[in-house]
Amino acid sequence: MKPCRVWIRLKLPDKEFRSLQEGVTGCEFGRGRELEADPRWLQAVDAVFTEDPLPDELVERMPDLKWIHVTRGGVYSYLSPAIMRRPIQITGSKGIHGPAFSEFALACIFALAKRLPQCWEAQRNRRWEKLTPEDVAGKTLGIVGLGTVGSELARTAKGLGLRVIATKRTVESKPAYVDEIWPPEYLPTLLSQADFIVLCLASVPSTERMLGEKELRSMKKSAYLINLTGPRIVEEKLLVRALKEGWFAGAALDALPRQPLPQDSELWSLPNVMISQRLAGVTAQRWNLLVPIFVENLKRFLAGEKLQNLVDKERGY
Repeated sequence: MKPCRVWIRLKLPDKEFRSLQEGVTGCEFGRGRELEADPRWLQAVDAVFTEDPLPDELVERMPDLKWIHVTRGGVYSYLSPAIMRRPIQITGSKGIHGPAFSEFALACIFALAKRLPQCWEAQRNRRWEKLTPEDVAGKTLGIVGLGTVGSELARTAKGLGLRVIATKRTVESKPAYVDEIWPPEYLPTLLSQADFIVLCLASVPSTERMLGEKELRSMKKSAYLINLTGPRIVEEKLLVRALKEGWFAGAALDALPRQPLPQDSELWSLPNVMISQRLAGVTAQRWNLLVPIFVENLKRFLAGEKLQNLVDKERGY
């Protein structure tokens, strides 16, 4: 019986790779993108651990491929036609990014409320400018999508004195750290009440352009929009128009309509916008968090057991 051939298609550090080799028996491990040039090796690959989506052409060169594990929680961008056509299982790393996303969202909330972008601009221009920061405690935080990330943010924000309201695809009960929770059709209510709106939705077709002109105009003029996970929830031209015309006070954008954001985008130059380069879910502890999830699923895969964080390929999550 041949060993299970596992391709580590990412830059896994030596220490973690050795630990993986020593901790899981019955596997032949290969590491690195250079294996794409070895057709004989690819022919027998059973499983892939990857950070980037696999091109269809590459999937077709792996006829034995049965399982793909990805470093992200959201996996819709990995569901290519070749993967959808075949009975390939796909699992994500859901559940480990909550603290990092939560901290980043709170950093954005405080930066916007305390006028830090304006401070930085004044510093660059050597201009002494009188600004009026806002208090955060007592304000209303609206979380669109109370999943793993949204729940972690809600817990922390509640402890900081914010009122927390949220929407969730399926509402079964109200957590103690949320003041109000509603199904998705109550989104207009959330938008009209919140001082800070944080988007924590999965990047799937059903969430694309969820916020149109009607929704953005329903926000308070003093409110801020913080997009952590849904790059296509708001169309770029509409977002630029809304920010330029002052439909709401400003935005912090870590998930962007075009990624990387081209130099010609007007978003770069808007004074009421903070832009970051997909930093919200990044953590220095990433391998300490990612590898155990992969190892657990690899052991389940070898034993023929049900995998954790298994994605419904038709729903996209």
